[in-house]
Amino acid sequence: MHRATFNLQRGEAAKSKFSVIIKDHPKGQTGAVAQRSKLFKREILSYKEVLPRVQALLESIGDKSKIAPACYYTTESPEPFLILEDMQMSGFENFERGRLLNLDYVLPTVEKIAKLHACSAVIAKESPEVLEFFDEAPISRNPDRRDFLTYFPVNIRCVAEELAHWKGYEEITEKMFILAENVLQRALAMFDESEKGFRVFNLTDLWINNLLFHINNETKEPDDVVTLDYQLAYVGSPAIDLNYFLYGSLNENVRKVHFKYIVRTYHQVLKQTLEKLKYQGNIPTLKDIHIDLINTSLMGVIGATCLTPLIFREGAGFENLEDLNSRTESGDQFRRENVENPKYRAFLQRTIKEFELSGFLDK
Repeated sequence: MHRATFNLQRGEAAKSKFSVIIKDHPKGQTGAVAQRSKLFKREILSYKEVLPRVQALLESIGDKSKIAPACYYTTESPEPFLILEDMQMSGFENFERGRLLNLDYVLPTVEKIAKLHACSAVIAKESPEVLEFFDEAPISRNPDRRDFLTYFPVNIRCVAEELAHWKGYEEITEKMFILAENVLQRALAMFDESEKGFRVFNLTDLWINNLLFHINNETKEPDDVVTLDYQLAYVGSPAIDLNYFLYGSLNENVRKVHFKYIVRTYHQVLKQTLEKLKYQGNIPTLKDIHIDLINTSLMGVIGATCLTPLIFREGAGFENLEDLNSRTESGDQFRRENVENPKYRAFLQRTIKEFELSGFLDK
């Protein structure tokens, strides 16, 4: 991903600065995996076909919310790339590195996601062909999408190996080793079930790094947020996004105290937006959302074990996809560094107990 900045001047007018984000297709093995999995095609279609319709629907009810950066240009040949609005020009910024979100950041995020979900439900009802490409889940039986799937069991196993050293966690450790063996089968069953009932357009990769926040100059608190990265977008239960986000990016103490309030806020905005759009389908109740959250709880476990360790990591990330997805020496070392991080250990100690008490680790 690159930022291109231009200094503009017309006649005698003062100079102005304009910049865009250029997101190009990765090279090497990562690029080959992305090509087989059609990750870039998924993102291009999101920006080209889905998000403009979402914005148009919001504008039709007088809602000026911005879901994602504007897309100025896309192409799939000869090499896929997108040219996107640079939200930094409008004062948006990444969240502080190495920390999980507090309530001030979570609420505007779930409100924005609720609006995206509501508009996509209307699109699914009125123009289902627009969302057909997104019917396939990120964990599926498609052999072309299996390259990165080992990422989940190897990370869960690494967490289990860490828990094996903790006194009093023996039963949880056993369940985590079992989960590492069958997580993909359980995920397939979960996504199959997710295709029933109320379905929406999920990012499916909703986490801190895919969010940009605008901070109010006076209150110093976030007053807006936009979403990034639609390479894993998928049409299914809204709880897919909610579980992954609330267990993978939210401070565990904030979640423990405010979880039901956050979910209620999401549901209120979802319901209000659907009603304003005169949605013709059945609007899920708050109870329905909570039931879906239980049924897709595996997404929360995946978020907390495969994603949160990356948030706490200091320094550079990992570029070798083969090592990241397999039990190589360097890959194992990378994962051990993540789970042995004191910040992540503290998070895991509280969160894994929550999973156990809620039955999320059971078969």
